[in-house]
Amino acid sequence: MAQALNIRLNPSDFDIYAIRTASGIAPIYRFKGYVLTKVIVNDRDTPLIPLSLIISESMDQVILSDKAISALGIVIINAGEGIWCFNDELGKVLRESCVEV
Repeated sequence: MAQALNIRLNPSDFDIYAIRTASGIAPIYRFKGYVLTKVIVNDRDTPLIPLSLIISESMDQVILSDKAISALGIVIINAGEGIWCFNDELGKVLRESCVEV
């Protein structure tokens, strides 16, 4: 996703940490600032939310923390099936996860 968004790992913009993974030690890069993030859906505009960005060369999926999910106003209805809604839609709307972009 970082490549798709053209995010470059400029050392002055990131703090680098070593983490232990199942396959050994791997670097992660934590952006010193924030990225403005929004949920893109067809039927409404959503606000830009500042979120921390962490990049791992060993991961190719976007992972949202519990804090990020809450900040974006998302309520997970069924994680395994990818069913969710926004806070203000609870009990009224069910949304399905989209495919990767």
